[in-house]
Amino acid sequence: MRRLIITVIVVLSILPAIVAQQTKKEPLSGHKEQALKAEVSVVTINNHIKVSNAAIGSKLEIYSIVGIKVYEAEIKQESAEYVVNIARGYYIIRIGEAVCKIAIR
Repeated sequence: MRRLIITVIVVLSILPAIVAQQTKKEPLSGHKEQALKAEVSVVTINNHIKVSNAAIGSKLEIYSIVGIKVYEAEIKQESAEYVVNIARGYYIIRIGEAVCKIAIR
């Protein structure tokens, strides 16, 4: 148990620095929009994730804040909406090389 707590603390202390290096925008929450790599945009509304201007063939990956992959989908259209069945909370989205934080409410 102690090892798990230490691991979570280390991951949570390092994660913001990693995400800050890869994206310069503020984190997503609610109905806000964020541009990833100056072209891809992501909008979250409840458990719906709308992706625009993504490269066809790239992957949409969602990770929990401790780094566990909870969702993955291949992008088949430039603009699409994905309904994710994951618990409410904060997650990290990765599309290709672009990364951002989201909140599922």
